[in-house]
Amino acid sequence: MLETDSAPDAPLLAGWLRSIVSVGFALALGVLVLAVVLVRRGEARMAESDRAFHAGELRVSVWEAKAAGLAYVPGSEHVVRATARLEAIARGAAAEGRPELARLAWDALRLIDEQTDYPGRGRAPFGELARAELGRLRAQKTGR
Repeated sequence: MLETDSAPDAPLLAGWLRSIVSVGFALALGVLVLAVVLVRRGEARMAESDRAFHAGELRVSVWEAKAAGLAYVPGSEHVVRATARLEAIARGAAAEGRPELARLAWDALRLIDEQTDYPGRGRAPFGELARAELGRLRAQKTGR
């Protein structure tokens, strides 16, 4: 009788192990589905940004590129394209003497950097550049 009382409860342990594996699989599947949804959303918004850019609707292009950048999946093509588009619009607007459009584009880049930051990512060069350019625009506006 003592042997039966001291034997490990294998079926209970196996049940817990199955539950842990099932939860882990469900979480991994959920992350994969979320990544696919975000990539598709980002690509669609970037396509709309492209359309607006080529139609000369630069404010719309900025808003759509910002939305594409916020559909963040590390290393995804649409995020790289979104940040490049925003920087191009900001630089072009500044060169053409359109500080409000430049401010809008730089601020969109700053927002993408802040909203997609996570521990271990490190500083994004486009975020640092955006903050510096926003400071420069602010100084120009106040005459400093």
